[in-house]
Formats: sequence, structure tokens, C-alpha cells
Amino acid sequence: MGRLTTFSFDFDIKRSKRKTLAIIVKSGKVEVKSPLFIKKVDIYNFVAEKKSWIEKHLAEQEVKLTQKLVITDGYDVMFFGKPRRIEVIYAGKPKVEISDDRLLIYSRSNEPEVLEKHFSRWLKHQATEYMTTQTIKTARALGVEERLKEVIFRKTKTKWGHCGSDGTIQYNWLTMMAPKEVIDYLIAHESSHLIHMNHSKRFWQTVASVCPDYKNLKDWLKTYGHRFWTD
Repeated sequence: MGRLTTFSFDFDIKRSKRKTLAIIVKSGKVEVKSPLFIKKVDIYNFVAEKKSWIEKHLAEQEVKLTQKLVITDGYDVMFFGKPRRIEVIYAGKPKVEISDDRLLIYSRSNEPEVLEKHFSRWLKHQATEYMTTQTIKTARALGVEERLKEVIFRKTKTKWGHCGSDGTIQYNWLTMMAPKEVIDYLIAHESSHLIHMNHSKRFWQTVASVCPDYKNLKDWLKTYGHRFWTD
């Protein structure tokens, strides 16, 4: 058996009936997916070959982890792309309000988990009002309003939006923290799927017809979207 290389990071090995080796770097953790028959020394050699790539991704994720959203008194939170300073006010009945450059959270508790719950409920309501109306307007502008079945909201980490084949469009309400132009891009994107259920050239042409700057806005969401998460 060859000598096993040591690393500056830990990793878990998950064996299964797969045919190839693969490395997953997520949330600051490294996982190696391996076939059942691969020897441990060969797995370590594979990780050694990918060492620079792994360290690069771990460093990038460490930076992103420091940029995670924190809902607590005195911290800033974005709404329509503008920073609002959180101010917690003790009150029996919870509610959230915007006052100039402040986000007022009325609550019996100042625990981050409780404040996040109040904020999330309020943000979902804002998303329901704005994004639903804007989706209807965009679908109408594209001439496919009759294909839009309904607009729903779910907090998912896999996609910011999704358009089902039945005409149901789903959004992540955390998108409301992005600038208005980015929100409108996402709406244009999902509404265009009412015409093209793919990402073909014709699809992107449809997106461009209602959102000419879609490329930059798409990149913005990809680059900064992680800042809207607390976990």
C-alpha cells in the first residue's frame, strides 16, 4: 500500500454502488463519493490530485459563511436592495415595519431565531404582494396571462424560482432582499417559461424582450444570493 497523504482539511468517504469517484464541497465540508471497490490509498491519491481545487472552494465558502444574514438588533438587512438597520422594539404583538432606513421588529423576544421568524413571515407577505402582481403583469406583457395558473412561495435552497408545466410559478420569498431590478429579472425568467419550458436561445430572447439587462442581473443573483440566508 502506498503512503497516505495528509491534508489541511478533513473529509468523509461515502461508498456506494457508483462507478466513479467524485468530490463534493458544501457548507465548508468535504465529502468523497466512492465506488465500493476503490482502495483507500487510491481515494487519498484522488483527493491529493484535487487538493488545490478543494482548498480554493473551502476558502470561498468560508468567506460566504461570514456573510450570512443575521437577524438581530443593530444589524443591517436588505429590502429591495437597500440596507435597513434592524431595531428591535419590545411588544406583545409581533409585527415588522419599515421606517426610513430602519427595519422595526416588534417582538416579545430578541432571540435571533424568533426575530428571523417574524422577519420571514413579513418578507413572505411583501413577496406575495409585489411578486404576484408583477408576475401577472409580465405574463400579460408576454401575451400568456391565460397560461399562468397561480403564484406560490417556498423557501428552497435549490432554486430562486420555478415554473411548472401546469403554469404554477414558485418563488423563494428571500428574493425580496435583492434590488428591484433583480427581482424583476427573476419574474421575467419564470414568466418566460410559460412559453418555453427550457433554456434555449428562444427562451433567452423572450426574457430579453421584457428584461434587456438579464445577463448582469442573473449574475448578480448568483454572486450575492448567499447573503440572504441565515443557515
